[in-house]
Amino acid sequence: MSIKRKIAYLLTASIAALPAALCGPFPAAESASASARSVSIADYGAVPDDDKDDLDAIRQAVAAAKAAGKSVYVPSGTFLYSDVIVLNGVDLIGEGESSVLRSTNPQKQAVQLAGSGSDIRKVKLTTVPVSTRLSSSVSARVHVTPEASNFSVTDTVIEGGSSAGIIVYGVNGTIKGNAVRDTLADGIHITGGSANIKVENNVGRDTGDDMIAVVSYEKNGTWVKNVKIANNDVAGGHARGITVSGGTNVEIERNRIADTGGAGIFIASEGSYQTYEVRNLKVSRNEIVRDSRNAAIPEKGGIRLQATYKEPSIVNAIFERNTITDSADSAVLILGSASIQASFSRNEIVNPANHGIHILKTVTGTLSFLRNTVDGAGGSAMYNQSQAQVTSDLPNSAPPGGGEEDGYIAARGTPHIDGAVDDVWSNATPLRLNTDPNGTTGTVRIAWDNVALYYLFEMTDATPNAMGAEEHSDSVEVWVDELNAKNGTRTVGDYQLRVGYDNTLSSAIRGFNLSNVRSAVVQREGGYTAEFAVPYTALTPQAGDVIGFNASANDDSDGDGRRDTYLSWIDKNLPYWADTRVYGEVTLGN
Repeated sequence: MSIKRKIAYLLTASIAALPAALCGPFPAAESASASARSVSIADYGAVPDDDKDDLDAIRQAVAAAKAAGKSVYVPSGTFLYSDVIVLNGVDLIGEGESSVLRSTNPQKQAVQLAGSGSDIRKVKLTTVPVSTRLSSSVSARVHVTPEASNFSVTDTVIEGGSSAGIIVYGVNGTIKGNAVRDTLADGIHITGGSANIKVENNVGRDTGDDMIAVVSYEKNGTWVKNVKIANNDVAGGHARGITVSGGTNVEIERNRIADTGGAGIFIASEGSYQTYEVRNLKVSRNEIVRDSRNAAIPEKGGIRLQATYKEPSIVNAIFERNTITDSADSAVLILGSASIQASFSRNEIVNPANHGIHILKTVTGTLSFLRNTVDGAGGSAMYNQSQAQVTSDLPNSAPPGGGEEDGYIAARGTPHIDGAVDDVWSNATPLRLNTDPNGTTGTVRIAWDNVALYYLFEMTDATPNAMGAEEHSDSVEVWVDELNAKNGTRTVGDYQLRVGYDNTLSSAIRGFNLSNVRSAVVQREGGYTAEFAVPYTALTPQAGDVIGFNASANDDSDGDGRRDTYLSWIDKNLPYWADTRVYGEVTLGN
């Protein structure tokens, strides 16, 4: 920048700092006070709208502000930055949406809050276009570090990002009045040892994962605790609206949640992510509208309780005076095999596509349902398939015993792996997958010998393709518990394997030996056949042995390289991807 240009800009910035009665938007007293209390990034060479990196100027301004005990001021205009900005006991303040900090590095987009008393408010955080989701904390737009305390993020707009909008590890903080939209991961994610956090009056739109999430990972060794999520308005997210996956003393109240891909409110201890249990939860006076809109997302339901890891998984959970309208699944959906202690009272359920309240057969624990109303359900008001201790003033429409399945047999024999249907397959029970809205369905059969388990999928699919990768391609999957140990999380003898329409092999299990798998995929009229053999990983088989099993399939019906829906042999609502205890059982025949 030329010396003349810099002088001209600094003169302009100085004039802009004069009392608002002369030239600015602020009242005179406020402007003068703000000038005395702050350091402008413009004073250190940051120039708006010049398409040049202002990182050094911003960092110098932050250092000067900290040394002087002042805040950092971001004037109107767009300022670029290419690396993390750290606020350690420093406030960063702008003019609102006109004060734009634009990240040019998707790997390091964060404004970090560290130390005590750091705040960010009245700025807009934007980014260059991003398409690859990242998971590091420094790729989030605002990263509250584990050392941070007494922090706040207020009146800030976050537009786009390669990771989460706001990720929190600190204590004693407020996240209030922000707008978060179009991030590739969660909108607001609270994790680690976070405690005493208020999330209030925020707006979330179209995030790539959950809108607001509280997650306590076992690997971190501590729970998130004392969180209040209130008066937020979230809509259009790819996955869930508000999630608590492990945490204690959490309140969710008076939020509006609409048009979510998955569940409106999701409460869980998850085996797939190894999260702690949920204790002392209150969910009240929330409005949930049109949840479970994405057929490719498995975690559906207006309010979904999923107990798949810790025992117990959910303790002292209260749900009262919530309204759930136009759910694309069941309004209240309870599943998993670890125990749950929860009560539901005075909730209003209107027009769910499936049941008003659905409790799946593997659920255990103590549940209470009193003074809830259900109108216009596509299924039943109450459909309890479980053996849990359930108190309800709604009649149960499920058949006695929950509808137990018949025995299923794996045929003894060694088929050729060529995609043709050998005679041996006629002795195996066909296990039918559900049918998706496009008419895609199929059956799977199992055979066995002393060396391997064999699988035959005969898929009906009008538009088979391999435009995507892994689960986003048309593909079939097996989920196997060879020892039928029902451990919950995967352990010795458990595996998942995916075979794509193009015969590509993949697995969600790190280190699974795909080189030992033999497979063939053959296109046929109206669909395709997939046949494959997987050597035993733990079982020494004998006739009469029982294996835990589920089969699933993925359907990219429009060929855009993204999964549109999925199919399953067992009830799709059972969390087979996270809990081996919900698998069906197949006996090795003689």
